[in-house]
Amino acid sequence: MAGMPLVDLSHDIRPGMFTHPGLPGPVTAPFRSRAEFEAAHGTTFQVDRIELVGNTGTYVDSPFHRFADGADLAAIPLAALADLPVLVVDAPARAVDAARLRDELGETDLAGTAVLLRTGGDAGWGGPEYAWDAPFLTADGAAWLADRHPALVGIDSVNIDDLDDGSRPAHTTLLRAGVLILEHLTGLGALPARGARLHAAPPAWHGVGTWPVRAYAVVP
Repeated sequence: MAGMPLVDLSHDIRPGMFTHPGLPGPVTAPFRSRAEFEAAHGTTFQVDRIELVGNTGTYVDSPFHRFADGADLAAIPLAALADLPVLVVDAPARAVDAARLRDELGETDLAGTAVLLRTGGDAGWGGPEYAWDAPFLTADGAAWLADRHPALVGIDSVNIDDLDDGSRPAHTTLLRAGVLILEHLTGLGALPARGARLHAAPPAWHGVGTWPVRAYAVVP
């Protein structure tokens, strides 16, 4: 990896930030301040207390996010989250459907890959307008991908599903098939269509289905 460019694909996390409609932004505060450490030990550190929902910033969804009996974050092997070959799909339309995926990916073997949908939806990041008419993966697009068994499907948008469709077909189909979901990506325009490698591993939380990641790509 030495000497290879690294492309950051994650949004910064800031207190109070907007990620998704109806979900609170994160809150941070010192659990023990520098002044308290200095008074007690003569040295200064800060230990922070953080309150946030798992769906904050750029994050990975495991099957447990959708299904009570699905694999949680601790059950996901690193091989499904690290050093994945990247296939970027240029999909500037609002609805990314199976026809678009076939046009872009054709007969490419998707097994074990990270399929990243570059929609341009990240341009609205930071406020409620980010969720207005946001790009999404259609039900038939999700089914087409699930049949081809990528390790992960990501999108640079507020949700891989249409927020107006409460049945969440893309989440349901992909996570039922064991395909992880990576939402709120950014910077996909800096990646080649083929050849990059993705890393997007969260902590191995037991009983948690979704958590922020520092997603990045290694570009040879």
